[in-house]
Amino acid sequence: MTDIWVLVENSWPFILFFIGLIIVYFIIREIRVMYTRTTEAKMSLEKEKINLMREDMEQKSRPFFRVSPEKLQELKVVDDENALLETDIFARHTEVEKRIERLENKVQVAKLDRMVEKIKREEERIG
Repeated sequence: MTDIWVLVENSWPFILFFIGLIIVYFIIREIRVMYTRTTEAKMSLEKEKINLMREDMEQKSRPFFRVSPEKLQELKVVDDENALLETDIFARHTEVEKRIERLENKVQVAKLDRMVEKIKREEERIG
């Protein structure tokens, strides 16, 4: 009996070491499971986003009402005309802005020339 008791007393460090290894194993396992669950949650969220985007695109492709091909063609023509008009308006607006800027620059140059002339006259009068 004493031999068994001595054997148990001498094996306590090994038993504690083994229990520690088991605890470390479970901690590492929980960390891996936690990481795996996070990545799975991210992937499922991405899948939901893709499904929502797909559903949204399908809804946009199907109109709520049926339009005859003639009416659809008329709508396309009007849309093209609107695009051309918008382009023309932008070009004219840009041209007007540039001309105004050029006029402002000419006025500023004229003002500066007059100021230089005044300064020259004043310098001649004084000096």
